[in-house]
Amino acid sequence: MHILISAQTYPSPKNQLSAFVAVLAEEMVRQGEDVTVLAPQSLTTCWRHKIPLCPQKYKAKISTSEGIREMTIFRPYSFSLGQGRFYKISIQIDRFVINRAAKRLKIRPDIIYSHFWKAADNIIDYAVKNGIPSFVATGEDEITIDKYFSAQRVILLNENTKGVICVSTKNQEESIAHHLTEKSRTIVQPNAVNHKEFYPIGRKTARERLGYSQDDFIVAFCGRFNTRKGCRRVSDAITLLNDPLVKSIFIGIASGGIHEEPECEGILFKGSLNHNEIVTYLNAADVFVLPTQAEGCSNAIIEAMACGLPIISSNLPFNYDILNESNAILVDPMNVRQIADAIKEIKKNPERQQSMSATSLETAKKLSIENRVSSILEFIKKQINSHNK
Repeated sequence: MHILISAQTYPSPKNQLSAFVAVLAEEMVRQGEDVTVLAPQSLTTCWRHKIPLCPQKYKAKISTSEGIREMTIFRPYSFSLGQGRFYKISIQIDRFVINRAAKRLKIRPDIIYSHFWKAADNIIDYAVKNGIPSFVATGEDEITIDKYFSAQRVILLNENTKGVICVSTKNQEESIAHHLTEKSRTIVQPNAVNHKEFYPIGRKTARERLGYSQDDFIVAFCGRFNTRKGCRRVSDAITLLNDPLVKSIFIGIASGGIHEEPECEGILFKGSLNHNEIVTYLNAADVFVLPTQAEGCSNAIIEAMACGLPIISSNLPFNYDILNESNAILVDPMNVRQIADAIKEIKKNPERQQSMSATSLETAKKLSIENRVSSILEFIKKQINSHNK
């Protein structure tokens, strides 16, 4: 089956945002599918954040059990005008760029798999015109499509989307509430991890590699440095604890939303990493903290669990499919005192830390990228067969 993945963006060596799209695309290739990726790259965004442009067409080589296979990636140039009053124009520009690229490249896949509803809107006209079944993976932190799309566009997406893969029950309910689909055409399939990239290597070993003390209690954060993700709330909680043995790792970059930097004593690392470097830093930590205000289903949390970390995160619906009291302490993400108390609780209770760590590993085993992609492909084929009867 030839699958065209329509995405809003795609990771590059110099910009690891949306790495989860590449993880899924590569696993589809490993499971025998032919995959093409079509994702715009914004000239204005690259200029603003000093991100090098990718080639507009290149090949990615994927190692599979049957040898090396190639995946074609198209990155046509686009423009974005921010999230404010001109956002509707940005939507129209992306839609034009993607449809023109698909037409000029003469892409004729068996199905189109769109990452998020905006990416689905970018390609739905092309899908309808060429009779290509369309599927959508919804993992937005908040579905706001009704703010920017006409009722006619929502109807177009609903009537021409054969199936919707939701990363959480929260995303399923939002998609239905926004009249984008019906429950009968959806499945809930939480995000997943590549266990060849994220796995336990031992705290002692990881700290020796990084030159960190074995005596410190290390808090890890991984996410964009903005208000929604809550890196400053984590650093404020550490400051509140006033414990010289509590150190921290902040993995991320300034991107999306209101920018903020973590500021506290004892920061061992702050900045961006290549995706394959993160595993060592996570393994060096004692707990993973992400007091995020909104998610679909956090990849960062699942990657941390795959490294055996207890989780402190938000007591909000987007976490309920993957987190519970056995592997996490759920807090009010805006309450710095609750975040600090949760860190203190895990630090002073090694037995609870070990128990939560073990449960995190068990949870992550079930959330493998192999299982997720297999389930998604099975769902797609079932929906197509049902439609063809």
